Amino acid sequence: LNILVMDDKGSTLVCLWGLSPMAHEDDASRAILTAFNMRKALRDKFNTSCNIGISSGEMFSGVVGTSGGRKEFSVLGDVANLAARIMYWPIARKLQDKINVDFNTRTLAAS
Repeated sequence: LNILVMDDKGSTLVCLWGLSPMAHEDDASRAILTAFNMRKALRDKFNTSCNIGISSGEMFSGVVGTSGGRKEFSVLGDVANLAARIMYWPIARKLQDKINVDFNTRTLAAS
């Protein structure tokens, strides 16, 4: 499960659920609840808005980079790209402070 958050300053936060050994049956619901709590905290404490995209599925997460160069933790795959796309979707339509969830996450959270 992947969640991306961007505030009005362009800061991005990537959160992951379901990573072994910390996976739970209700990770989709936990991610959505976290999104609501993060949006409320940003509003209340920092008076800023954010857009959030949540998607579910298999993806690669781990350290990427060359052995002699720069290494960083990253998330790669179609699911990570989908979360980024649905996070940015409201910005193109001039909507702010939205939480967008893909169909797979919505289905998992409802069960």
